[in-house]
Amino acid sequence: MEPRKTEIKRFAIAFVCLVALLNACGIQKNFPEKFYAQNETKLEQIKDDFKRLYKEHPFSVLFEEKTFTGLSFEFNEDTIRYIYHFNINDPRFTDSLVAHRYNPVAIKQLLHKMQAIQCTWITHLDYYENLQPRSLVQMTVRNKALNNKIKGESYCTLVFFEIAQPFNNKGVFLDRSDKKRRRQINGHVLRKVNNYVGYAITPYFR
Repeated sequence: MEPRKTEIKRFAIAFVCLVALLNACGIQKNFPEKFYAQNETKLEQIKDDFKRLYKEHPFSVLFEEKTFTGLSFEFNEDTIRYIYHFNINDPRFTDSLVAHRYNPVAIKQLLHKMQAIQCTWITHLDYYENLQPRSLVQMTVRNKALNNKIKGESYCTLVFFEIAQPFNNKGVFLDRSDKKRRRQINGHVLRKVNNYVGYAITPYFR
């Protein structure tokens, strides 16, 4: 093959790869806002149901694979945490919820809502802001729109705050006590969905 044709072919391959990468990044960047807008009612309901159930008896839950049937359930008993693995339809799961004094019907209703929108993980975090106690709900979404051949599978972590948060003109959430410091989730910048909800695209589900 002639040198010039070889260069043209290499340039064409590089260009195609660059376009694919930019398109993939564009999908990931726009996904959180679109996903939240399309599923706002469902997401807010999951958040509210989880907060109510968490207040009754703390827990967190993780769906372990793409079928959304195998899960890890964290039972919080005072200062001790137990993590067990179940199939959502396994009678042992219901028995364990009852044994640990959870509401099995309400918990399973929450899990089915999570399955419906591919919410793979949900948890509750307590923190302090300007010496004031605060809490937030964090959930992670798994969706094929976040995957690409170059970067592999990614996840969208959504963070639900109790009060409106400060952010800069690029939509990046800022620390309330230090407006120059950007807020992050596991090393990834937290960006704005709205004043109360932020997101980060990460390579892991928790």
